[in-house]
Amino acid sequence: MKVKALLISLCLLFVLNLTACSGYNNIMYKHLSDVNNYEAYDVAVEKIYVCNKETGKLEEYDESFHDESYLSTTVYFSASELNGFYSGEYILADGTRTESMVLLEVIAESSKTLLENDFYKDFSPGSVIEIQSSDWVYMDANFYYVIGVKYGETQYLNLEDGLQNIVDMMDKDRSLF
Repeated sequence: MKVKALLISLCLLFVLNLTACSGYNNIMYKHLSDVNNYEAYDVAVEKIYVCNKETGKLEEYDESFHDESYLSTTVYFSASELNGFYSGEYILADGTRTESMVLLEVIAESSKTLLENDFYKDFSPGSVIEIQSSDWVYMDANFYYVIGVKYGETQYLNLEDGLQNIVDMMDKDRSLF
């Protein structure tokens, strides 16, 4: 009987451990929900990538991105280097490998704000934009969250809305610990 109880306890502990690894844990939540953990950076954005909803792979931005069907798409700005940021190589949807680059993630809700504010019409690759981003990567993530985007004199995504979008996203996907 004791062996059976021990086995059941171990199985429950194993299942609990598996579920605790997904979602945003307390360390991530505390760091990413604090506006003081985001800094302003001037970034020469070389390319913009969109995350294909069906395949989950990155595709290079093109004019079709202005289509309404992309309103809930995660967007990544890429730069060849940015001091203090990890860069890596990525495999795109077409199977090609990118050069080493830094990925700056604009989550879907914030990307929608950029689209509504005509950022993608005003911006051209190679331009320098000011972003407000966390320079912290937790565990196996390979991107940095962006909560603010300014291009020229126009603020396309303000810090309060960008941060609230991150918090809302994390609230929908909390881990057990």
